[in-house]
Amino acid sequence: MSKENTAPAAPAAEKGSGAKKPPAVYSAAELIGAARKVFGVSPDIATAALRMSGIKSATVADAKKIITEFANKEVK
Repeated sequence: MSKENTAPAAPAAEKGSGAKKPPAVYSAAELIGAARKVFGVSPDIATAALRMSGIKSATVADAKKIITEFANKEVK
């Protein structure tokens, strides 16, 4: 009675290819809902920043850049 390896084999594309998953893209509403926790700003600031930029969806990194630049803009 021999035991065979029952673990599924990884597809050839995943073995050693170093392929990374693309970053997740979130809607503006999702980013605004997580503004305090993820970006450290109020949802109002996140809303204004994304609307002024015309962003309807973005990655967290892109949204963070946009929101941070907006929040640190000098008021004239």
